[in-house]
Amino acid sequence: MELTFKITYDRGLRPFTGLDFYYGSNSLAAVSEILLLSLHAGIHGEVIIQAPAAKGFRLVMKKANEGSLEQIIQLLVTDPDTVALLADLTKNGVYDLIKYLLCSCLGIPFVLQNRKAKKRLQQISRANEDLHERLERALVRAHLPVKHQGLIASISLGRTPIIEFNADTLNYLETEIVELDTEVVKVGVSRFNARTGTGRFITDIDSISHGFSPIAELDAYQKTIMADNLGAVARGEFVALDAIVSKVRSTNGRMKRYQLHGVSAA
Repeated sequence: MELTFKITYDRGLRPFTGLDFYYGSNSLAAVSEILLLSLHAGIHGEVIIQAPAAKGFRLVMKKANEGSLEQIIQLLVTDPDTVALLADLTKNGVYDLIKYLLCSCLGIPFVLQNRKAKKRLQQISRANEDLHERLERALVRAHLPVKHQGLIASISLGRTPIIEFNADTLNYLETEIVELDTEVVKVGVSRFNARTGTGRFITDIDSISHGFSPIAELDAYQKTIMADNLGAVARGEFVALDAIVSKVRSTNGRMKRYQLHGVSAA
């Protein structure tokens, strides 16, 4: 299977007069990290700590078309086992998984429908909080041309757009407003770190996840029901818990994360 990605920098809030070398090179490096981490998780069903640790494949920059603002990135498979894993995931599965992971980090609604992508995501569910954190850090660097030059940057798989980085997604990454009132929301636990009490909530089995952090240390009961709920979600079951939360939003109103005040069985 041959996969070709396209990275495009174009006019956004300001006209395109050239891509600054520093911001552009850092952005491309960040996109490389995003793709390597996401592809490795999708192909092998595991989360790696550093992008160069991706195994069985590599990403190669190809010559761009003359006069184009695009950078072509080709995935080259270097291991026979990876060929089989990638063929099993399928091109549509690769697309859905990458789009889901990036949309989750940027608060953009996207329902994961591909069956193979869902299966791979379940395989990495317990380590996915680490993956989200690494992707979020890389996304900040990928937005440098958006922040400093007023451009947009987009990633496509072939001719099919995956995501666009623009002023709205930059706003989501950089700003947040904590709502003063608390409310009870029905949630499932898709990630949970019992030591820190942090993790990610979903509102149905196919929804994107949002991070949460407790405002006070969780007691043994709360940790137990969330750990049990995580197991149910990993099996594809949505069993709702009642979470008392303060919602944290970006300045344009997009949901970012939760401050957790308490959680109980529904």
